[in-house]
Amino acid sequence: MRKVLIFGGTRYFGRRLALRLAESGDDVTIVTRGEHTPPVAKGLTFFKGDRTSSSTMKDLGSQNWDIIYDNICFNPYQAKLAVDAFEGKVGRYILTSTMSVYEQGGTNISERSYNPFPGKYDLEKEHDYGEGKRQAESYFFQRTTFPVIAVRFPVVLGPDDYTERLIFHVKRALADQPVIAENLYAKMGYISSYEAAAFLEWCGRSTMTGPINAASDGVLSIQDLMDKIDHVAGTTSRFETTGEEPSPLAPDHDFYMDTTAAKQAGYIFQHIDDWLDRLIEEEVRNHK
Repeated sequence: MRKVLIFGGTRYFGRRLALRLAESGDDVTIVTRGEHTPPVAKGLTFFKGDRTSSSTMKDLGSQNWDIIYDNICFNPYQAKLAVDAFEGKVGRYILTSTMSVYEQGGTNISERSYNPFPGKYDLEKEHDYGEGKRQAESYFFQRTTFPVIAVRFPVVLGPDDYTERLIFHVKRALADQPVIAENLYAKMGYISSYEAAAFLEWCGRSTMTGPINAASDGVLSIQDLMDKIDHVAGTTSRFETTGEEPSPLAPDHDFYMDTTAAKQAGYIFQHIDDWLDRLIEEEVRNHK
């Protein structure tokens, strides 16, 4: 039985991860502020605290952990809190990162496109999402002696996506409202919330360290996505290049990652069509 700590385990793929680990027999502790209803399962316990609080981190660092999953570290200062608390107290640390670390975007982006080991970090400044994640990675990889993996996810979609990015597009199609996108054909990578949790679990059982890309096989443009929705909903989507509420899933240029490193390490990704079509069918039924 492994002793596992999860930051960000009460919703979305963090919740799925917690349940997967508990069902496999791990002793799982979720840190929660109490704002969301936590999952319930044998082997799951809860620690009331705040990821951004030094006292919470110090209390958690009084114990030893086999694995820590950190889904809610967004800047180098939060990374520092973890390093200070868990140095010598954890066997393996898995940081949820993002493809947004690749500032320029592009096609088939490899992990080498952002190297966090010589990267800079500033503990005092506020950072946007991508820069905050870049600097968090840099702090971890430069300042720890314990093994760290930084999992770089693309857009994560699922029935539990509280940001409702897919639902936004389903509602647009059903209401015959235009989708606002400057480039209809720029392609982007995705992963399901189910597979995000599965990949994180797999990382905890691997011996890898360093940054790693994770994404479903296949990429989609906003035109491709709306074609899928139209096929299920029986609608004909319209597009405009400017307007209020632009699509959150329409990049200006191609933006997707190369997952060769994860595949060479033994992970087999689903194809995007294997899960997205079913998800679209579910959301169309729910909102028609």
